[in-house]
Amino acid sequence: MKTKFFALLAVSLFLFVGCAPKEEEPQPVAADYVGTVNVEYQGAINATPDIRVHFEPSADGTTATLVIYKIKFVPQMPVTIDVTVPGLSVHTTDGVVTFTGEGIIPEAMGGPVDRYRVTGMSGTQRANSLSFQLYFGEYPTTFTGTLQAL
Repeated sequence: MKTKFFALLAVSLFLFVGCAPKEEEPQPVAADYVGTVNVEYQGAINATPDIRVHFEPSADGTTATLVIYKIKFVPQMPVTIDVTVPGLSVHTTDGVVTFTGEGIIPEAMGGPVDRYRVTGMSGTQRANSLSFQLYFGEYPTTFTGTLQAL
């Protein structure tokens, strides 16, 4: 009788553990990040700190838009601009939200800017950080930032 009891207990425990809820994959979330943008221009890296980037996923989480606020990509730029990169593909794999893009025409100053077409875009969104790399036209650009506290 004791043997049957322990056998049933072992099976019950196994089933209980086997039915434990799986950890869900993180979902992309809308958030603002502050960090540094690095742009390679004429063989030099131009670092611009304290840049705010907004990540906005679509309702279904399969696409996203990035907005880079008040950026001056090189010291020679006379003004700062906001740049929008729409239509990024979003994927969640192994607990990491990633996004990519190729051939995207960014928007700035009220319209598309084909001259600085985005290529090679890849990035990650984690709980407290956002990072990406891409080319704006021929210029390699990176961003690494942390979640902006509200």
